[in-house]
Order: sequence, then structure tokens, then C-alpha cells
Amino acid sequence: MQLYLVETITGIYAIDEENKVKFEQTWPSEERTIAKIMMRLEEGDDSVIGDLVSKLESLTNEAVYSNNKLLVESLRDTLNIHYEENVEVERVIKEKIAELAIDAELINEKSEYGQFSHGIMNEVTRMKVHDKLSDREALLIPAVQLLGELDTVLNSLSSRMREWYGVHFPEMGRRVNEHIDYAKIITQIGDRENITTKHLMEMTLKKKDALRIEEASQTSIGASFHEVDMNIVQKFAEKTLDLYRFRDDLIEYVSMLTEEVAPNLAFIAGPVLGAKLIEKAGGLKKIGMMPSSTIQVLGAEKAMFRAITSNAKPPKYGLLYQHPYVNNAPRGRRGNRARSLAAKIAIAARADLFSGAFIAEDLVSQLDDF
Repeated sequence: MQLYLVETITGIYAIDEENKVKFEQTWPSEERTIAKIMMRLEEGDDSVIGDLVSKLESLTNEAVYSNNKLLVESLRDTLNIHYEENVEVERVIKEKIAELAIDAELINEKSEYGQFSHGIMNEVTRMKVHDKLSDREALLIPAVQLLGELDTVLNSLSSRMREWYGVHFPEMGRRVNEHIDYAKIITQIGDRENITTKHLMEMTLKKKDALRIEEASQTSIGASFHEVDMNIVQKFAEKTLDLYRFRDDLIEYVSMLTEEVAPNLAFIAGPVLGAKLIEKAGGLKKIGMMPSSTIQVLGAEKAMFRAITSNAKPPKYGLLYQHPYVNNAPRGRRGNRARSLAAKIAIAARADLFSGAFIAEDLVSQLDDF
């Protein structure tokens, strides 16, 4: 004899070969409770159907079937249960679901079933959305997107800062490469006449660079700034520095999230690059299902499209170029390294998605000169 388990919003039913209900366990009447039970069943939690399982355990020769893979796995040690789809049985139950709801005292008449079903499905949807938003990955993607937008804004603001202060001290632009150092000189020193080698070295500039800047300040062709001019430029530079400080905080936050959500991927790709790959792919699940060849060119979509439409050479890497393993390699070996790295990242992402086992160190050991 065979029994087929059918999960519904009214309860779970064991249906025999004649499409008759042999055993059942109905749900309580509260909509939110029913939604929670259905969510737990979907995850394979057999504790919510303990009464039905007890009845099934008393059987000796019956084989039990279900279309819920996770539930089958959780009950495999308890019952003679197997995974199988049975559309016919599910159709039969669906046709008389309103009657079953009345028998379970969930509704009083068939006309109430539509509203009852709508309420349950609303609760299930609300819970799924809540769970999705509660996932730490939901915080990672907008944080990475903000980091990209912040870099764009900082580049624009830094260029404007250099252009503005360059009216007063144009020679400094070629002598200070880092935007942060440039902003610090403006905020802490201000007028070029106040620049000294000692002060610049206290700001962590090298002595050689500090001497060149001081020398240039003494012979600068730039215009003089009034106090009100210098004050507004210094305020602007200070706000730009605040954004750079926030960027550091954001990178630390993104790194923490990536190591929490995808530890293997974070270890191999680096937490920030790993986060960018997850964001570009559309989530950990999507990158975990991607072939390594797609991961290799993530971020190079425009170049790939150009190669397809104009018969140009396809790109050998996208975001992976940011990894030292790729960009520090000789030009002729970067493509091979990007391919090898993408293969390990694909395995790492799948481990993070499915097993949760930390295998990154073993994967890294398989990469030459990592």
C-alpha cells in the first residue's frame, strides 16, 4: 500500500491509492499560525506534523511519498518515505479543499474559502519578504552600490577641490598625487605661504615630496586668496575629507558583511571585491549558480557586447582585474590567472551557498603564486 502526503492551507493529508484521506493533521484556525506552519514545512521541519508522523509510524508495510524534498530528508530515518510528484492526487485534494476546510472548522461554508485562502497567502508572503529582508545579504548589495556611487562622487569632488585651490597654488597639483593628502594640506595649512617641510612631514608626506612642495610654494604664480576665499575652500576640503572617512567606515562594514555572508568568497577574492562580485551577479545564489567563465568577465559586459557585435576580441576579465593575483601578473598571463581565479571563486561561492563549509584555504593552495 502507498500513501501520498499532500500539504495544504487546511492541513496535511495522507492519501491512499484510491485517492481517499487515510490520515490527516489539520491546522489551528489562526491565519498567522497556519502561515508559520506552512513556512516551517517548506523548510523541512517535521516537528509541526508530529501527530501525523506518529500515525504513520504505526504502519508496517506502507510506503509514503511526498513532493517536499526537505521534508523527505528529515523523515527518512523515521518513515519509509520517498520523494515523488503526484499531480493527480494533488488535483483531487484541490477540488475538495473547501470541504476539507469546513471539516477542519476553519470556515463555515464554501463561499468563505476564497477570503480564507487569500488571508493565509498574504501572511505567507509577508513572512517570506520579512525573511528575505532579514537576510544579511539584503544589506550587502545596497552597501556595495553606495560604495561605487561614493567613489564616483569623491572623484568629482576631489577634481573640483584641486581646480579651486589650484587657482591659489597650481604647482601643488603635480606634486601631491593622493586626494586625501591634498585635502589635508588645504584644511590644516591653508595659505601656501604657511607651508613648511616640517609641517608636511608631520602629515606623513615624504621628505623629498615635502621639500618640493615648499620650494614651489615660495615661487608660485598662483593668485592670492582673501581670508573669506580660503575659509570656503577649507570648508569644502573638510567636507570632502569627511566623505573619505565615511568611505573607510563603509569599506569596513562591507568587508564585515561579506565575511559573514560568504566567507569562502571573501577569503579568495577579498571582502570588497567579493562584495562587488555578489552585487554584480545579483546575489550569492546567482553567483553560486554561475559558470566560472561568466564570473571571469563579470563587470565587463560592455566590452563583451562590443566583442559580440563587432567581432572584436572578447575581454579576458572584468572585476577580477582588481585582484592582485590578476593585475600583478605579467600582461600575457593575466587572462590565465583570471580564469584560474574565477574557477576557484565559483567553487567558493557554491560552498557558501550550499554547504557552508570553509574550504577557501584549500582552494587558494591550488593557485600558483597566489
